[in-house]
Amino acid sequence: MEDGPDTPPPRRRPPPAPPRRRPPPPSRRRPPQRARPAPPSGRRRAIAVAVFAAIVLGIAAVVVFGLGLVGGSSDSAGKHLDAFAAAWTRGDDAVAAQETDAPSTALAALRANRAGLDGATVKVTPLAVTSSGDDAAVASARVAWQIPQIGPWSYRVRIKLRKVSGSGWRVAWAPTVVHPKLTTGTRLGTTRTQQRRGRLLDRNGTPLVESRPVVNVGVIAGKVKDPTATAAAVAQVTKIDPKPFARAISGGGRQEFVTAITLRPEDYTPIADQLRAIPGVQTVNTTAQLAPTRPFGRQLLGGVGELSAQQLKQLGPGYAIGDVGGQWGLEAAFETRLAGTPNRAVVIRNAAGAPIEQLLRHPGRRSQDVRTLLDARTQSAAEAALANVDAKAKVGLVVVKPSTGDVLAVANRPVTDTFDRALAGQYPPGSTFKVVSSDALLQAGKITPDSTVACPNTVEVGGRSFKNFEGEGGTTEPFSTAFAQSCNTAFVPLAARLKPAALTQAGRRFGLGTRLDLPVSAYGGQVPQPTDLTARAAAMIGQDRILASPLDMAGVAATVANGSWHAPRLVASEPITKGAPLPPVVLDQLRTLTRDVITSGTGTALASTPGDVHGKSGTAEYGTATPPATHAWFIAYRGDVAIAVIVEQGSAGGTVAAPLVAAFFSALDQGVDATAATTDTGDGTTADATAPGTTTTTDTTTTPDTATTPDTTSTTPGD
Repeated sequence: MEDGPDTPPPRRRPPPAPPRRRPPPPSRRRPPQRARPAPPSGRRRAIAVAVFAAIVLGIAAVVVFGLGLVGGSSDSAGKHLDAFAAAWTRGDDAVAAQETDAPSTALAALRANRAGLDGATVKVTPLAVTSSGDDAAVASARVAWQIPQIGPWSYRVRIKLRKVSGSGWRVAWAPTVVHPKLTTGTRLGTTRTQQRRGRLLDRNGTPLVESRPVVNVGVIAGKVKDPTATAAAVAQVTKIDPKPFARAISGGGRQEFVTAITLRPEDYTPIADQLRAIPGVQTVNTTAQLAPTRPFGRQLLGGVGELSAQQLKQLGPGYAIGDVGGQWGLEAAFETRLAGTPNRAVVIRNAAGAPIEQLLRHPGRRSQDVRTLLDARTQSAAEAALANVDAKAKVGLVVVKPSTGDVLAVANRPVTDTFDRALAGQYPPGSTFKVVSSDALLQAGKITPDSTVACPNTVEVGGRSFKNFEGEGGTTEPFSTAFAQSCNTAFVPLAARLKPAALTQAGRRFGLGTRLDLPVSAYGGQVPQPTDLTARAAAMIGQDRILASPLDMAGVAATVANGSWHAPRLVASEPITKGAPLPPVVLDQLRTLTRDVITSGTGTALASTPGDVHGKSGTAEYGTATPPATHAWFIAYRGDVAIAVIVEQGSAGGTVAAPLVAAFFSALDQGVDATAATTDTGDGTTADATAPGTTTTTDTTTTPDTATTPDTTSTTPGD
């Protein structure tokens, strides 16, 4: 029934009265309560759950996509990115290339870049797919190289991927996959620049060997029509062997410069017109590590040239084919100090192989100079003393400082020979050993300088006949006279007065038989105990099995000068080693005996030399010929300078070797300049010749990933 206007409204119950609340205790007051939000409706709850699920699924999709997890799909961009990275990392460039959309191009590029980095290993780590679509994706990866002789190098790259019809996801190949800065036609590479080589200095810091101008004479191999004829023409002017040069031309690359000979400017100028007249001959002005003149300390200082395969193996991975290094002498002994280690870099190279941008620099170890104990002034005097000897003569000269053992000068002939006979030669010392045998007699009390001895023309001991080579014979004379005149027949019988080991013990007092610790080969001599009386008789005059180098015999003279033997030293870092002092009385007697040699004996070639010069001559037999061949010796000292000279196959020490010692002291007193001590090589030139056929490259980009600066590779001097 509907309510009408006259119908009274229904009765409603009044609202219940609010419940009575207890007032809180006066000591406790609750903080005001926040109103709780109304519980969400079912619809709102469903929307929140859906949003959260979508976020989780989105993150999962990125992770699955980025890390290559299949996630229910058999093909994904991440899967192929992982496969590409794994193959590239393990060095399988062919497989890696198959994961790209341009396998042939990718394979060539991957191999070229790996080779350009000298065979480096790489580790590629995919990071994430930063954006994706149905048919394209973009990812990032970390590329970490380990490059030989450079070390680690890493960076990030951006890699695009796309779906290829019939193949699925593939890396979209581009040069930037390898490095962000690469473009079409460019690749990664390395450069290698050798340090400027250190110098050999004398004791005062004066350069003995440093970079000096030279002229390389040669041809461009590809421009020579007849290698044999060209080589013969060059050989006629320069006196080289034409055969190796002709072979090198025939085997050279079309643009390869093949060096025939390296000349100092002063040697090139006189023959320049003759060389220019030969078709195809060219020259390259460059520098080489050279002494002031070609003979100047050549055998000791050494030479620098292209390293052989065996030398490269010995020197280790810091060296490469085409490098130059010390070939002998101090240049070889101190190779690592003088050379340092190359500066290296990672670069971008263009299609021609030329570096166009540097990406990473790896500085090498700087080269160092080596300060020797040689003295430039003394070395100049030594070279001047030998300036006029025959070009083929075999001569060794060494000068030492008696107070320290410092080697002041070393000179050798012939110039073309690299054997350092002054330090490493092994010769019977002949009568220069009489200084040692006299010491043995004097210390044993078996003789005095005034003792009378016989000096017959010949004498026989144990069935062997001995004779004199220098001085008079057939007389009776004081021992001092026999020493000054180098009377063999006076010394030989005195062997019976000594104990068998006496000469060996005396030799040690003068350093003979000591193992020398020098940076180059040097012989310390030997004085073995004689086996019988005949051997002892021969040993008294420096024969039998006694051997010594000129360095050893300079030490004998130095021992008399200083009173104690000092081990020879070539560089300041070597310690000073001193032997026991000689008894003062014996020392005075030896000094008197050696002075008499100069004033009235076999050393009168030095009689006019200023100062208090002492010396001893020697003529040493060797070989089995009849009569035996001989070497000529002379040892001497003046003040704190001692010298020994040997002339192989020289007839007599007093007439052959002594004048060279006199010439040395004269040059030393005059202060001759090193550049004035040039000697002709005997072949018409004073050239610093390379081995004929040495190849050089002036365009270093022809070997781009081992490139060096032209001034360090354009020549391989054979000095």
